[in-house]
Amino acid sequence: MSVMMDRASRALQQFVSFRLHPDVKEHAMKDTGWADGLRGIAAVFVVSSHVVICYARALVPPCCAFFSTQPYLFQRPVFRLVASGHSWVAIFFILMGFVNALKPIQLARTQQVDKALQKLASSSFSRIFRLVLPATTATIISWFICNLDLYSMSAQSDAYWLYTNTPEPSPTWADAVLDLFGALRATWTYGDENEYDQPQWALVYLLQGSIMIISALSLVVTMTPTWRTITLLFLAYWSLNWSHMTADPWVGLCCFLGIALSELSLSDIPKVLAPYSPYISPPVILISLIFMSYPSSYAEAASWSLWLRELATQYFPSHATFALERMYGALGGVLLVIGILISPHARWALSRPPLLWLGKVSFAIYLIHGMFLRTVFAWALHLGHSKQTMTEHDPNGEEYHVDRYPLPGNFQCALATVIMGACVGVASHFWNLKLEPVFARITAKLEGIVTGKVETEPREPKSNGGAILPLRND
Repeated sequence: MSVMMDRASRALQQFVSFRLHPDVKEHAMKDTGWADGLRGIAAVFVVSSHVVICYARALVPPCCAFFSTQPYLFQRPVFRLVASGHSWVAIFFILMGFVNALKPIQLARTQQVDKALQKLASSSFSRIFRLVLPATTATIISWFICNLDLYSMSAQSDAYWLYTNTPEPSPTWADAVLDLFGALRATWTYGDENEYDQPQWALVYLLQGSIMIISALSLVVTMTPTWRTITLLFLAYWSLNWSHMTADPWVGLCCFLGIALSELSLSDIPKVLAPYSPYISPPVILISLIFMSYPSSYAEAASWSLWLRELATQYFPSHATFALERMYGALGGVLLVIGILISPHARWALSRPPLLWLGKVSFAIYLIHGMFLRTVFAWALHLGHSKQTMTEHDPNGEEYHVDRYPLPGNFQCALATVIMGACVGVASHFWNLKLEPVFARITAKLEGIVTGKVETEPREPKSNGGAILPLRND
């Protein structure tokens, strides 16, 4: 026992005394590649939340396990982030504001306001089309798969996310073409949903956020850093009213605070706080992850989530409490980024090559994972099983019977998840390798047409979402 205690003590001492080389630490505090790593993690957790809704819906409420008064491990705070897709979507919005503001604010801080405005003007068009073109392509692919009836097993699955998000093939190909145009329109329409790719519900809000970011940067880029921050905080607070009226996922709050965090990252504050980050960052990041763990339903089922709900009801503005899970997801995401900004260790960890790769393919993961869930995942999940008759209830409480493929055991669920994850990773890599350069060339051509300028040289293709991020020069 004493030997084990000595080993544990030495391991703890090594962990506490972990130090980065001063040069590595200095580079970490300038490098913004950590945003790629965090974006990649967010994409993976969005996928995991959909997998949870497939075969582990018991994890959605914060308590309790079947036939027990205690929660499962993955119902507890932080661990339940595997089921908190709404919080990871908030990370996308925050990082979009952060990344898109870096270069303009960097130029503004060096008194190059004209260049900053020119940068905003030149990038506004490309941002929109680098969002629309991949989404349209993903919808067309999913539409084609659906009308080849390759989603049939998914539609007949007892996995909740699968059977509620799998459309039926159109009666004829003529009808299918009309349905495709309807789905493409629905992607960019508030209150509607793309039936061929349900995760695209967030894209209209990403487009909205892009326009908000461009507008806000155009407003504040000529201001001093102090007034820029004050204005952004005011816009973030003001946007709570807009989000309440339009029922959006706190887009303005996330995007405007993302810009403010970009301002913070370019100031001297992170450098000043870096020596104290081992004591500041861990509690800040822990609190942020607890906030992000706030459940989308049944908050009253656990004491910690009930306390957070009562705290919000008492102290948050009244119009900020209609979607508390998204509000806590947004606030937790902001705190998480603050904790990372001041910590060279967190920046360094998030800048490791596997996470950088995940960040570069994150938008592709988001776009295509739904197709693989409804094909490869469904096939692997139900391989070797026959349909069974199950009892369902309609909205009026009336019983009816339906034949579905039952959920298999834990091993087959895990195996199907691993197979699906591997397929999504490979497909996302080739999406970025083959399709993203095509989208970049099309965008450049369209930009040349609408601006009346002819491209003399092809632009260096960049992956969607600003994955190639600038370094600080100070």
